[in-house]
Amino acid sequence: MSRAAAIAHIPELAARLVSLERLEESRGRRTTGVAALDELLAGGWPRAALSEITGRRSTGRTAIVLATLARAIAAGEATALVDAGGGGGSLDARAAAAAGLALPALLWIRCAPGQALKAADLVVAAGGFGVVALDLCDCDTRRRVADAAWVRLRHAARNQGTTVLVATSTRTLGTAAAAAIELGGSAPTFLTDGPPLFAGVKSRAARVRGGQRDEVAREEGPCVSLAFTCRS
Repeated sequence: MSRAAAIAHIPELAARLVSLERLEESRGRRTTGVAALDELLAGGWPRAALSEITGRRSTGRTAIVLATLARAIAAGEATALVDAGGGGGSLDARAAAAAGLALPALLWIRCAPGQALKAADLVVAAGGFGVVALDLCDCDTRRRVADAAWVRLRHAARNQGTTVLVATSTRTLGTAAAAAIELGGSAPTFLTDGPPLFAGVKSRAARVRGGQRDEVAREEGPCVSLAFTCRS
């Protein structure tokens, strides 16, 4: 019996093996669905890894999550959204459909904040998902989630080749995130022709981790301006 075959018969070791196919997948990236962000991240969110997008409400955080899921579905990948907005959820289904998200192709899990990370872990570990988004809304997870929990989720994402996108109001994942984007400086925009009707939001996106090299950006680090219409 070869050494590889012998290792495969030891469950504890076999569970930690990463196939050559998964290693190849981990070298690529998946589009964010927003061209400016793809350029900022040197191609998009890393495959087989955790990524984080942070920002207050009305900064475009949810719009980016939906854009990422929509592009993954359009590419034929299985996707899931773990929505920690409680029983009613935070996802506006009509707005998501209007933004081009094919809801019948999305696994949408609504749960309490305390169950969200466990739900994401189970989905990723099940395998077969290209993108899994964990929307923690405005929950304060810094005191609730141990660093070891993010490490476990990162390990599962690497084994399954899944891009896990975590949306939060403040930085939470730390070094467990292979890429991180911070949104800020948002301002409303209005239509100029006719009555001053709300048109959308402009935000500033800064890359604080990931991109062409793994680095922590300073205040003057790489950033782009984003614009979101009321339909995006």
